[in-house]
Amino acid sequence: MMKSMSRRWVLFLSALCLAVPAMAQNGGDPPMESATKEAVLSAIARVVKSNAFVPGKDFSGWDAFLEQRKTAITETKTQSEFARAVNEELSEFFKASHIVLVTPQAAKARIERRTVGIGILVQAEEDGSLTVVSVFDDTPAKEIGLQPGDRIVEADGKKLEGVPSLLGEEGSTVTIKVLVGGKDPKTHTVTRRKYNNTRIDTLTWVRDDTALLKVHTFDISYDRKKIDALMEEAGKAKNLILDLRSNGGGVVLNMLHLLGHFLPADTKIGTFINKSMVNRFVDETKGDPTDLKAIASWSNTSVLKPVPLKSGPFKGNVAVLINGGSGSASEITAAALKETLKSPVVGTRSAGAVLVSTMAPLPEGWVLQFPLMDYLTAQGVRLEGNGIEPDVEAPLTRFGEPDVAIDRAIDLLARIELRTRRAGSPPPIE
Repeated sequence: MMKSMSRRWVLFLSALCLAVPAMAQNGGDPPMESATKEAVLSAIARVVKSNAFVPGKDFSGWDAFLEQRKTAITETKTQSEFARAVNEELSEFFKASHIVLVTPQAAKARIERRTVGIGILVQAEEDGSLTVVSVFDDTPAKEIGLQPGDRIVEADGKKLEGVPSLLGEEGSTVTIKVLVGGKDPKTHTVTRRKYNNTRIDTLTWVRDDTALLKVHTFDISYDRKKIDALMEEAGKAKNLILDLRSNGGGVVLNMLHLLGHFLPADTKIGTFINKSMVNRFVDETKGDPTDLKAIASWSNTSVLKPVPLKSGPFKGNVAVLINGGSGSASEITAAALKETLKSPVVGTRSAGAVLVSTMAPLPEGWVLQFPLMDYLTAQGVRLEGNGIEPDVEAPLTRFGEPDVAIDRAIDLLARIELRTRRAGSPPPIE
């Protein structure tokens, strides 16, 4: 099943990376014509009713559901308003992850890995100001010398009211007041332009024997050669912390590539459950079509396994960091390492957004992400709607504060080392 499916679809395990961005970042918010609205809505109906799958969900009622709520959609004026209105109804009808209408501009930006802005990642503060967390290379922000820790407090002479204050079309300017290092005020006028928003994965050493691998995404910017090189360096470590915080998921094969660095190639990670599998199960066993555990046990297809790698799995101890932004492929990865290697998971509860999806092209460049399959771990756990509860909780860390999650992961790995040396029972996780 996986082979035939992969020829037809590119499979995604990502619900978070496709959220519709503010249109001002990508050349304004184009108007939405009535004819285009009807064409896109008709195409969505065809895709949903013929191809979408969520266990126990009947999609034949989509037309009637939409008809009752269509007024709010037809009254929208722009592409972003239309997308927002449609996505609200899709979310209400599906009550599941991985169903997103993506605007033409957002779809293009994802493929090109470029967006429009001044080139920073920020942390919103309570007073509306924005603390710079990261600066992308070859961007206006880099050229004026913005650094992590700088705080933007004004835009065009007005007090900042969050991220929207910085948005604008390509070629437009914005004058920002910045507290350098949070203190000394400076004023800069910058011109917004397109920039590459790919975040580079990194390996850092948090102790002499412990490395931290940060993987930002499994989406199309995931660099397998880069990960291979980082894991080769990580091979020198006794312990490895895999940081999947705010990694919303991505492409299935990229996830399996990373897991190939941790698990033998014959390891069963879990099972994808699709519409045809459910239908065969019901026909042959007369069983319950919503009993996913029974379906996974019955089926011998769509079993997920890591990509085999010449380097073989990492030989040391592993801990995993997650938070509420860890979705889909990140959740499958964390669950696989927890179930197979007994790797401790540290952080906060993950997103619980684990349906396998694909992208369907719609009229005039619109794209629909929709679910094709559900997923159960090797131990029969459904992650969709449930997420992963960490073994040890660690609060979200704000920029400039000590990273409690890393400290707690280091402590857990030290206890695992001690247990291994003593060859006794592992200490309880508290």
